[in-house]
Formats: sequence, C-alpha cells, structure tokens
Amino acid sequence: MASGEINVADFIDERKTGAFQTRILFLCMAVLFMDGYDTQVIGYLGPSLAKAMKVPPAELRPVFLVALVGLMIGGLVCGPLADRYGRKTFVVLSTVAFGVLSFATAWAWSVESLIVLRFLTGLGLGGAMPNTVALGVEYFPKTRKAFITSGVWVGFSIGAAVAGFAAAGLLKVADWPVVFMVGGLVPMALALLLIVALPESLRFLVLRGGADARVAGLLRQVAPDAPIPVDAVFTSSEERSSGQPVAELFRNGRGPGTSVLWMISFLGLAVTFLLTSWLPIAFNEGGLPESQSILALTMYQVGAVMGALIVGGLMDRFDRFYVLMTACLINSACVLTLSFVSSALPVWALLALMVFNGVFLSMGGTPGVNALTGTFFPTHMRSTGIGWTLGAGRIGSLFGIWLGGALIAAKFSVQAIFLYVTFSSLVCASLTFLLRGLDGKREAAFPAATATRAP
Repeated sequence: MASGEINVADFIDERKTGAFQTRILFLCMAVLFMDGYDTQVIGYLGPSLAKAMKVPPAELRPVFLVALVGLMIGGLVCGPLADRYGRKTFVVLSTVAFGVLSFATAWAWSVESLIVLRFLTGLGLGGAMPNTVALGVEYFPKTRKAFITSGVWVGFSIGAAVAGFAAAGLLKVADWPVVFMVGGLVPMALALLLIVALPESLRFLVLRGGADARVAGLLRQVAPDAPIPVDAVFTSSEERSSGQPVAELFRNGRGPGTSVLWMISFLGLAVTFLLTSWLPIAFNEGGLPESQSILALTMYQVGAVMGALIVGGLMDRFDRFYVLMTACLINSACVLTLSFVSSALPVWALLALMVFNGVFLSMGGTPGVNALTGTFFPTHMRSTGIGWTLGAGRIGSLFGIWLGGALIAAKFSVQAIFLYVTFSSLVCASLTFLLRGLDGKREAAFPAATATRAP
C-alpha cells in the first residue's frame, strides 16, 4: 500500500474477515449473552418470586417495568456518551455494573427491594446493548453489517434461552437466588477479559487524533499481510458529528425515517416483552405445569436465535426493508397458532410450536429491527441511533408488559394477548414499507459524505 491516506472503513470493506474480527464478534456476543440472561431471567422466575414474596403474580408488574425503565435510560444516556468518548469504556463499565447488581439481587427480600435492584441492573444492561452492537459492527465490511448486527444480537437471544434452561434446572436443586448469582459472577469475570481483548472503536480513535500507532496496530490485526506505511494518515469516510449526538439523528433528511424507525421499535419490543414476560404465568394459569411453561418460553428463545441468524443474512442479500416487512406479515399469521396451547397438547407439539413462533417473531421483531437499525445510521452516530431506537422500544416494552399484566389481572384469555401481537405485527409491516420510501428520498437528497482527514 502506498504512502498517504488510509480510509479505515474502506480498508475493512476491501478485505475478508479474519480471526481478529471473529474474536470481536464473539466477545460482543458474550456481553449480550449475559445481557440477555440477566434481562430475561426475571420473567422465568416470575412464579417462584411471587411465591417467595407471598404476592399475586400481577403484583410483580412494577418489578418488570422498572427494569425496562433502567434499560431505556441506560441506552439513552450511554449511547451518545460512547459516540463522543469511546465505546469500549462504556461496554466494560456497563458489564461490570449489571454483573454486580444482578449478583446483589440474590439478596432481595421484598418486592420493593426487587424494584430498586432491577432498576439499577437495567441501567447497566441498557448501557451495554447499543455500544456492544455498534462496536462489533464497525470492524466488519459494510456488505456484512446486517448479518453481524443480528449475529451480535443472537448472543442476547441465546442468553435469554439459557436463562430458561438454567432457571428450570437450578430451581430443581436450589432456590431462586442462585439464578441471580450466576447472572452476576459471569459478567464480572467477562469484564476482565474485555479490558484485555476488546479493541476501541477505530472511528473514535481516528477522529480523536493522536492515536495513529493504535489505529495502525488494529488494522494490522484486521489484515496481517497488508503493508501499512509508518507515515500513513488515517481518515474516516463517515460524516463528522456537528452538534449534539441526538440532534444528528434528525439532520440531513434523517428525521422522518428516524421517527418511523422508533415507531417500529416501539411495537416490536412491546410484542417481545409482552410475550416473554407474561407467557410463563399465562400458560401456568391456563393449566400448564410451571416447568412446562418455562420450557415452552425457552424453546421460543431457541427459535429466536435461529430467526436472528436468518434475518441478518437475508437483509445483506436482499432489500432489507422488504425482508423485515415480510417477516412482520408472517408474524401476524404464525402467532395465532399459540391459541392451540393447552394442557392437552403433547409436550413435543408444544415445544415445536414455540420454536416455530420464535423463528418468525424474531425475524420480524427485535433482531430484525436491530439489524435494520445497525445499517440505517452512519458510524459516527451509530451508538446514539441504536441506543435511542432501543429507547423507543423500551417504552414499547413497558407498554407491552403493562398490557399483559392488565389482561391477566382482568382475567382475559391468553387469546387477547395474541390478538394484540397480530395487530402490532401488521402495523409494523406497514411502517417498514413507509420507512423504505423515506430512506430512499433521504439518500437521493443527501449522498454519502467524502473522506475527512483526522485532526
């Protein structure tokens, strides 16, 4: 390579992925694995916590809600800060935070203490999500960004599924606090590994300036055989931030698209958290044993892993908007099959049904929306874009959990939940079609920025 400028994004785009990027992917997946475990485990433990605290299941609603408020605030605050001050630091700090606080939750003694601890845990969980995804995506070619975004999020789905297996297994030999202990110790150990093995954002290092040696070292790990001159000047082809990070989401024609994307995220997470938070209790009250209710939701998460892997690959290969729209339409049909769940249904049929739903609800739900979000915003605002889109989703998740609890408390049938999910999926499909048109108009009016020399 000749002496002169090296555009770091182009450098990565022109090369195949190697061991260094694979390591980054697995580290980011590991963070979201534990994020998924600690986020979802409260749903699996709902019946046990209600018995331990001697309260009706519906009174656990504030516990679910405040955790998501913490997730929302953590994402809204840490995303913009990481875009400005660096992503690795916030990934590590967030992982330590939710690990310590999840471990402390094992000593909760009342619903009130659970509320406080789950809110604080949520702050750490929310801070880890957008920064981990944004950092992981940055080290891969643009032709693989949707797949990598959904791939990182697979860690979350796997963690959520493992939480179910862990809860079902541990509750047979121990009480619920042990499940939280596991969810605290593992991320604390993982944070030490992240300090050593996870690199900082290349874009952050380039635009901050004064870190040419670090940038060159990271690029040599990306492509060990590529010659990098000692006098190379590193640049980024993305726009610079010209103001407040959140305001950037609405500049250069991005405002309408950002708003519609937030609506899609709102509905997507409302559906996801309504189902994952209340289905064990709903199925249990419908006659299924607690162990089968937990296992059913676990198999839903297994299907979600499969769906997340599929949707990212499809988005990289085909029109990403049409992929998400089609998945949402399939959602609206397949969720109605949950109406067949009853105590008379054979276990194998129940588990197959939940896997089937997990695949298609995942493709049109959170993983699909996140894969789209990871490609919608440019690098310099990606953490902010993901964080605030997730924030809109967290508001939706609060609504979904509230609605599920209200329906159960009012003795509505499980079918009422399914009708809400079906309607929401149809609306998501319509909004995705609208977003495609808005994105095309923005790109026509504001073409990609040219290379910018680092300061």
